[in-house]
Amino acid sequence: MPEHPIINIHGHLHRGEDLKKLVNDMSKTGVIKFCALALGKQLYEKGYYDNDLVLQAMKEFPDIIVGMGHIEVGGPVLDKPEKVEELKELGFQGLKFINPGAPYGHEKFYPFYEKAEKLKMPIVFHTGVVSVNTDDRIYNVNSEYMRPFSLDPVCRYFPDLKVIIAHPGEPYQQESLTLIEFHKNAFMCLSGGSGSDFHINKIIKQLSGIENADMKNLDENFALFYLKKCVFGTDNPPASLWYRQSIKLLDYFKIDEETRQLYFWKNSANIFGWNIKP
Repeated sequence: MPEHPIINIHGHLHRGEDLKKLVNDMSKTGVIKFCALALGKQLYEKGYYDNDLVLQAMKEFPDIIVGMGHIEVGGPVLDKPEKVEELKELGFQGLKFINPGAPYGHEKFYPFYEKAEKLKMPIVFHTGVVSVNTDDRIYNVNSEYMRPFSLDPVCRYFPDLKVIIAHPGEPYQQESLTLIEFHKNAFMCLSGGSGSDFHINKIIKQLSGIENADMKNLDENFALFYLKKCVFGTDNPPASLWYRQSIKLLDYFKIDEETRQLYFWKNSANIFGWNIKP
C-alpha cells in the first residue's frame, strides 16, 4: 500500500461484479475516493452502470464512491441542460461526457457547460478513438467529435469549469498535451488500453523529450512539466494494476515526489475542492 492517498478520478462499475470486494480492493491499494462514471443506454446494455446504478453505489459506499453523472449528448434520445441540475440534486459531484452528436466545442453544448461551471461539477470527457460497437450508427458515434482540441473553446469560455481529458486522446495525444499546457482548468487522465504495457509505452513515447535528455531539466524532459497536470484514473482495470503502471511511468521519467503527489491525489482534490489531509 502506498504511503500517500490515491484519488481515482476516472473509473467504471460493471453489473454483476462484487461491489463490496471492489471497494475493499481499492482501499487496500490506497484509494480514498473513487469517481464512478455513469454511462448511457448504449453502454449500459454492454454491462456498465448507468446513473441509477451509480446512485445506488454512492448510497451504499458514501465515504469512497463519488458519482459522476452521465449526460446523453448523442444518439436517439438527448438530455436537456436541466439534467445537470437534476444530477447535482441527487448527489452527483461531477459529469461524464462521451459520444456527443457534434464536436464537444459546439455551441449547442454550452448550456450544459454553463450549468456545470456554476454548480462546480467537473466534467470527464472521453477523448480520441472509442471502442467499436455494432449499434454505433444508431447512436451516431464518431471519434472525430471527441478530438481533444474540440475542448479548446470549452476551456476558454468556461474558465471555472474543470475539464478532465480522458485517455490521452489517441491518436491526437499532442492536442491533449497542448490543452493542459495552455489552460489552467484542463487536466489529463492517462488511463486507457486496459492499463497494458503497450498503452504505457505509447504514453512514454509521447511524453519523451529530446534524445539523451537531462532528466532533471524541464526543457529537455517534457514529462516533468506535463505530469504536473495529470491525474490518476483507471477506466476499467483494477486500481492495483494502474498503480503499478503509474509507478513504472513516473520512475521512467524520474519524476519528483511533489509531482507524484499531484498526480496521485492533490490535483484531483483541488479539482473537486476537497480538503484532504494525507
